Amino acid sequence: MSGKLLNRALTRRNLLKLAGSGAAISAVSVACTPAAPPPAPTAAPAAAAPTGAPAVISKPFAGKELTVFAGNHHDTNVRDLWVPLFQEKTGAKVTYTSIGGGDADAKYSVFLASQDGSQDVLYSWETFTAKFGRGLFEDLSGFKKGILDQLAPTPVKALTFLGKQYGIPIDSNMAIFMWNTDLYTKAGLDPTKPPENWQQFADYSKKLTGGGNYGTLFTLGDANSSFFTFITMFNSTGATLLSDDQKKIMVDTPEGLLAMDAFYNGVVKDKWIDPAGLTINSSIEQGKVFRGGKMGHYFAFPNHYGLAQDPAQSQVVNKVKTGIIPGLKLRSGSANGFEGYSMNKFSKNKELGMAWLEFVVSPEVQKLVAVKWGRPPALLSSYGDAEVKAAAPQFTAVAEQVKYPAPRYGSPFYFDVGTAFNDQMNKLLKGEGTPKQACEKIQVDAQKAIDEYWAKVK
Repeated sequence: MSGKLLNRALTRRNLLKLAGSGAAISAVSVACTPAAPPPAPTAAPAAAAPTGAPAVISKPFAGKELTVFAGNHHDTNVRDLWVPLFQEKTGAKVTYTSIGGGDADAKYSVFLASQDGSQDVLYSWETFTAKFGRGLFEDLSGFKKGILDQLAPTPVKALTFLGKQYGIPIDSNMAIFMWNTDLYTKAGLDPTKPPENWQQFADYSKKLTGGGNYGTLFTLGDANSSFFTFITMFNSTGATLLSDDQKKIMVDTPEGLLAMDAFYNGVVKDKWIDPAGLTINSSIEQGKVFRGGKMGHYFAFPNHYGLAQDPAQSQVVNKVKTGIIPGLKLRSGSANGFEGYSMNKFSKNKELGMAWLEFVVSPEVQKLVAVKWGRPPALLSSYGDAEVKAAAPQFTAVAEQVKYPAPRYGSPFYFDVGTAFNDQMNKLLKGEGTPKQACEKIQVDAQKAIDEYWAKVK
């Protein structure tokens, strides 16, 4: 890609000067398979300024328009902060459109079926990469030698499918553990000593439950939230839920039953999981409950720590600590929420789209990801930035959490598999069946969905 793609602050030369710091984030190392490079942006160099005249700042895409399609949870950061900055640096006009995250899957299916190129770059995550990569997204494997090497490898891998890079990650987001120190003190617990395993977590949660307070809250409001709830527990067993070729699911196993029992005991048997919150289908709404001060424990994405310190929307300011999630067999386990942006294969504006993809992993924007959004950035060198360290103390917990499994199991059939979990986990709450029977039924229903998908794929 041309070094004149953006102004001097965003040139490839500057990107390649980055030091690969990243604390323990870099401990997770999975390389991406290189492929043919995508089309590289080109722009005519700015004319040299006459001697003594003010320097002319290049606007390589002046007069051009970029369309960006995002989830509405990106609005405050991407729309309000990134878009104006990109317009200033490139001279391009950006038309930004957003949609509810739960509606994006259906919208992308329409884009694919109609080969709609009206949106140049599209918000993405692991499942969208797997489901839409081959048909809707441009292969971006050519980023490998230049920019991808500067990024945390795990989210880079999450936006690949069958060896091809279909997206560029904007963060290294994964769930960590938060607890309410005020509720700990009231329950007679030491707020400096969080639980270190699942049994302790359950014991502490029982003590935190009562008087309108609950130990924690898990979500079962839709297929995605139910599946995420399960795998956050399951991943700490050390087992793998999907085979490497994504053709077999392994739920009806000792590890699967261990995770299902943990969920069942918390909700039905010991009742330290808030039943009123089970219909929630969003981590955003879950975070609001925690910030209301009625929940002791929270498996949270790191940006929720910053939200908890905002007195305009939190009752727990200066009452929250962060650590790693207590595990069932391993010390810990988590699930990721990596997101990024992909190029629409049908876009007629790919040079400018490439400029956007470079922009979102530039040092300037990645600092915004950390400082303004509170998400762990994708650019490894950002973790060494003094302002990032000061603004995001929760990243210390992230640096520990990445040492433990956190797969999301993104796949083309993710929502179908999630539906099987959603159906059976909700039946458990109604007293229909046992955890063992739930695992057996999920095994059958989810495997059927997987088999049906692969039967259609040539």
